[in-house]
Amino acid sequence: MKFPSAATAFETDQLAAFGAGHLGYFRAFDREEALRQFPDAERLESAEKLWALFRADGTLLLLTENRTSIFFKAMEEDLKTVTLH
Repeated sequence: MKFPSAATAFETDQLAAFGAGHLGYFRAFDREEALRQFPDAERLESAEKLWALFRADGTLLLLTENRTSIFFKAMEEDLKTVTLH
């Protein structure tokens, strides 16, 4: 996989396709934000911090209370992970 330089400009569709099938990203959500973005999050217990794993194109793969689960799911999907701040 060839990585672009930092000066490379991407169109939205190019950015969505970058890393498809190879990269996944994860980030933490506080419970309120998770409930706004993912209504199914209310079925999760009472953790104040939730973790989400996404495909490079933004498709949600996993929403969990357990950060370690993110890495197991990424391995299962054969994805390298990066964090999103």
